[in-house]
Amino acid sequence: MKKLFLLLLLVSSYTFSQDKSSYDELLEKNAFNSMYPEFMAEEAAEYFDEFNMLFSDKSPISAKEARLVAIAVSAALRCEYCIAAQVEFAKNDGATDEEIKAAIQIAGEIQRFSTLLYGNEFSWDQFNKMIGRDN
Repeated sequence: MKKLFLLLLLVSSYTFSQDKSSYDELLEKNAFNSMYPEFMAEEAAEYFDEFNMLFSDKSPISAKEARLVAIAVSAALRCEYCIAAQVEFAKNDGATDEEIKAAIQIAGEIQRFSTLLYGNEFSWDQFNKMIGRDN
């Protein structure tokens, strides 16, 4: 019985050390992986890799366009980290300062109109007429 217990202890110790080194490898690959609990870091890293395909040649929109969308959302959410990263990435993908300013302006205007519509309890009938929808 002691031998079986020792064997199980060794196997579990080995498995734990393997998981730890796997986690350490994830952290070395990308510091963002440290934001996730260890038990889900590997799956989160895989998802992050898939998410980033939206900024690649596989995406139905160009990387520059995707980065401009990301800048607009980042500005609307007021995420300083996101803004800094997405502006840098957008410029690397060929976005100009004017394109970046336009994306941020669009985000601001959508946010402003949303506040006006919501605050004034604009009716769906009025809204649908305004946008030309026949519903």
